[in-house]
Amino acid sequence: MTTKKLYRGILLLLAAGTICTAASAAQQDAEPSRLTADTLTYDTRTGIVTAEKNVRMEQGTGWVEGARATYNTKTAEGTIEGGVRAMREDMQLSCDRLFAAGQEHWQAAGSVRMVKGGHTFSGAQVDYYPAQNDYIRAEMGGTITSPDGTLSADRMEGWLKEKHFIGTGDAHLSSPPRDLEGGGARMEYFGSADRPYVVLDGDAWVFQANNMARSNHMTVYLADDGTAAAE
Repeated sequence: MTTKKLYRGILLLLAAGTICTAASAAQQDAEPSRLTADTLTYDTRTGIVTAEKNVRMEQGTGWVEGARATYNTKTAEGTIEGGVRAMREDMQLSCDRLFAAGQEHWQAAGSVRMVKGGHTFSGAQVDYYPAQNDYIRAEMGGTITSPDGTLSADRMEGWLKEKHFIGTGDAHLSSPPRDLEGGGARMEYFGSADRPYVVLDGDAWVFQANNMARSNHMTVYLADDGTAAAE
């Protein structure tokens, strides 16, 4: 394998695949790419490429950097770890370890902080599927923050493009602009609706302006003036 092909293989996965958004593979292929690292090795037997120390990969306006990166030319899977930071278009990411399986799925683990489309996710681990309306899944729970407030739960999932999030297990919603708090065993938030609303299930409660409401099932509509109406 030539050095040029070797670099290209790493970059397509780690510099593009791991931090790609809605850009197509064809568009990414046309973008200039660059790799820098103190050491670079390739094992022809296993097909493993390894870049170590001060690793930084760039493609177009996107980049990812960390202490160590590996790419498996046989499985098209790659990992970068050690103070990982990445950026692509409107997404920023920091974590301890980033794993990518092609351009369809990547997983960030360890002190994850992901910012995209006005939303920030923080937690121990998150799986991201860019081709599925920016779907994220956090089996270990986490917190999603937006200008309107925060949503946290023991397990989180959502579609960033649709502003649609689901939290299960000790779900909690806090919206300082609306002076609103709520919670329950399960919470589903619909931020793209004409009247944004949240559905609470399982010993649900809402507290706003010294008013408390409780029910096993509750739908709370969030008005533009900051008030909330429960059903």
